Amino acid sequence: MRLTRSAMLNVLDTEYVKFARIKGTPEWKVIWKHALKNAAIPPLTLFGIIAGIMVTGVVTLETVFAWPGIGQLALTAALARDYAVVQGLVLLMSAMFIAINLVVDVLYAYLDPRVRYDGRRG
Repeated sequence: MRLTRSAMLNVLDTEYVKFARIKGTPEWKVIWKHALKNAAIPPLTLFGIIAGIMVTGVVTLETVFAWPGIGQLALTAALARDYAVVQGLVLLMSAMFIAINLVVDVLYAYLDPRVRYDGRRG
């Protein structure tokens, strides 16, 4: 919430928000359409980082609290030298991490019009 608030305060002080107010746009539209959409980028970045940590930190959490799950399975397989299971779990966790980052990148393109894909490059 603090990150969203500070991002919102920064965005509310920009020229395009001031210009929208001068044009006579209703305040709710200035807040929801212009300011909040651009202020959502830093919290979205933080969400992506936290979601990635949650995916990879499940091994430690399940080991400490002795909860059965994918993290406990990974530790048991590693201790038993069951390489196929370890490889499968690493692949699964990597795919989840990549999917989270893909969703965050797609949301960046939706929120910020400056972030666009150009297929002609590289």
